[in-house]
Amino acid sequence: MIRIVGGEAKGRRIKSPPGRATRPMIATLRKVLFDTLGDRVYGCKFLDVFGGAGTVGIEALSRGAQRVVYVEKDPKMVRLIEENLRLLGYEGKAEVIRGDAFKAPQFLQSYAPFDVVFLGPPYGIKGIEKLPSLYISLVREEGVLVVQHHHKTPLALDCGCEVKVKKIGENQLTFFYVGVE
Repeated sequence: MIRIVGGEAKGRRIKSPPGRATRPMIATLRKVLFDTLGDRVYGCKFLDVFGGAGTVGIEALSRGAQRVVYVEKDPKMVRLIEENLRLLGYEGKAEVIRGDAFKAPQFLQSYAPFDVVFLGPPYGIKGIEKLPSLYISLVREEGVLVVQHHHKTPLALDCGCEVKVKKIGENQLTFFYVGVE
């Protein structure tokens, strides 16, 4: 079980995926993510790519996000996200799209723009360095794109964005603030 760390659902538990194939974002890292995002989460339109168990999007909803859209490739994880949303009563505030994260930006154009885009790919996935450039166009002006990755994995994005980095152990959160230089 995974515990929600903030907002109206703080302390409530959701189901975690069986086995070790999917690694839910640890509570400490989620706290850093949402403390850094601060008030921009309230009322926002949030995109959670590589949704896993749905933890990050549920944290956003718990903290007042208006809407969360998930992208998740694995049908078992899609069902788990939907189950966790029902468990906390958030199913009406979220949509789960089954699809490949590297192809998703094409069909997500109709959902854009997003205030916050979160990318939490599995470590070691090929092409992670390309992800920011695939998703930056979905972020509204003054929005933010956040990528969770191993601290030794380089990310490249030439967008004229302000970039901030938060390192927690071997994990790193890289924030690309759109329209802020």
